[in-house]
Amino acid sequence: MISLNARNTRFAYKLLMPAIILTFLVHIIPTLWGIYISFRKLNIYYIRNWTEAPFIGFANYTKALSSLQGVFWSSLCYTLIFVIASVLGCFILGILGAVLLNENFKGRNVIRGILLIPYILPGVVSLTNLRFMLLQDWGIINSILLKIGLISEPIPWLTGKMALISIIIGNIWIRWPLWFITILASLQSIPGELYEAAKVDGASDWQGFRRITLPSISPTITVLTVLTALWSFNNFTVPFILTGGSPSKEANILSLNIWIRSFKNWDFGMGAAMSVVMMLIMLVLILTYLKLTKLEEEQ
Repeated sequence: MISLNARNTRFAYKLLMPAIILTFLVHIIPTLWGIYISFRKLNIYYIRNWTEAPFIGFANYTKALSSLQGVFWSSLCYTLIFVIASVLGCFILGILGAVLLNENFKGRNVIRGILLIPYILPGVVSLTNLRFMLLQDWGIINSILLKIGLISEPIPWLTGKMALISIIIGNIWIRWPLWFITILASLQSIPGELYEAAKVDGASDWQGFRRITLPSISPTITVLTVLTALWSFNNFTVPFILTGGSPSKEANILSLNIWIRSFKNWDFGMGAAMSVVMMLIMLVLILTYLKLTKLEEEQ
């Protein structure tokens, strides 16, 4: 006779099996395949018979990492700028929006709903609209800036050095509402008695924000910072849509550079090697996040 616990265990595994199979098909197998081809010279000449691609060891990694002035390091540098600027922008807008809309005033709920629109809409829709807004000759951004006299000629937002600023704006635009709504929820969990006691003791609004608000929402900020950094570091949608897949040097961040190497230059071995390095960097970020979370739990 099979015991009830054994039956429940088997039933639980049966329920988990579809998710486990899909995880292997969607995540584990492609990851192992990418690591495998990163050690081979898999290019357009061997794409039909990929099993015959020559084994070249760490040559792809050496080629990608050997020159400090190489494309990989340039892409990594601009990727870090992209990540840091995106996190800072989301942090500032998220806290500002949450603090302002935590106050009680008429129409507060309507404004909250409006601010969530960029996050609710599919990223492709939001970013495509932003791309049209940033067009040099017909975009509404340049039209407004010209009418109010802030610029004398249209700015090429999507090309050259301005392209990096544009993809940072696009990334902040679709991610900062998550910061806003999450921090707002954290603010509403802070007991009002703390602020009342602080006012009785003579604390100013700034002191109350610095001594009560920030320490109370710091765990939320830590989680949002790490998640936003991870999502931004491997982000492909934002630079691809805003630059059309043909970025300038400044907007050629790592994820887009890997796509160009693999699917435009047909150098899948090099693209896979760069992907593995990118995965290792993300692993460091994840371990850092877990370490910070553990320290906060201990405190």
